[in-house]
Amino acid sequence: MKKITIVSSKKYIRSSQFKSLIDTLDGKKIVYEYIDLDKTKDDFEINSDSIILGLGGDGTALRAMKLGWINKVPVLNIGSGRVGYLVNSLEEIDLTSLLSKTNQKYLKSRTPIIQNQQTNSPAFNEIVIIKNSPTRLLDLEIQTYEQKVKLRADGIIISTSLGSTAYNYSAGGPIVQTSMDTLIITPISPFTKFPRSIVLDKESSIKIKVSKNQNYSIQFDGIESTSKISNEDEYYEYLLSEDNLDVFYEKDIPKLDLFLNQILR
Repeated sequence: MKKITIVSSKKYIRSSQFKSLIDTLDGKKIVYEYIDLDKTKDDFEINSDSIILGLGGDGTALRAMKLGWINKVPVLNIGSGRVGYLVNSLEEIDLTSLLSKTNQKYLKSRTPIIQNQQTNSPAFNEIVIIKNSPTRLLDLEIQTYEQKVKLRADGIIISTSLGSTAYNYSAGGPIVQTSMDTLIITPISPFTKFPRSIVLDKESSIKIKVSKNQNYSIQFDGIESTSKISNEDEYYEYLLSEDNLDVFYEKDIPKLDLFLNQILR
């Protein structure tokens, strides 16, 4: 039987979900360990015979998924959060079946975006290129299928279908069913004329040129990875990875009731 590796942070350790989870694991005599995300880097090594259990909101879920990706182990996300689009309630989970050899029926594959072939830095929701200067727009050039389009804007979001309800949605992008592997291009407050979004298929490659003398940062799933002033034109390529992450109890149906009822109430 596989071991559970719980990843969470201090604020969720005090929650009723954490106590219920520990009580459930102890009651079923399931072996587990706990990792504090407040004290651990995302490249922490986890035993290959583990299942990562992320306990918290969607931010915790994304960090758990990155740990799962790096360590090549499946992930289960439990919790609530303000929207909780990526997590499940503990009552929905059959932990005994999950840890058995027949657990494949609970799995869905999730495909991240990769920048410049750097496979150790996946983005399961989105990658954002955004200005650091409050008064100056970014000058960008987008290329896909050998077609180039110039864009002046506060920034640009490149999203997966899983991340379509995150920053992409806030910037006016579409909600895309998660069974579809897509790349979604959505500008942030564009000055030049540009469609609200462009949805591309899983075979697509997106190349972005950031012109020289631009003050900008790049964020992976809400975490800044780069912040710089470009001394020359900078080039980035984005595509969906050829590999996938196994995530338990994911559903490929649009969670419209959960998502829209939360944000519209």
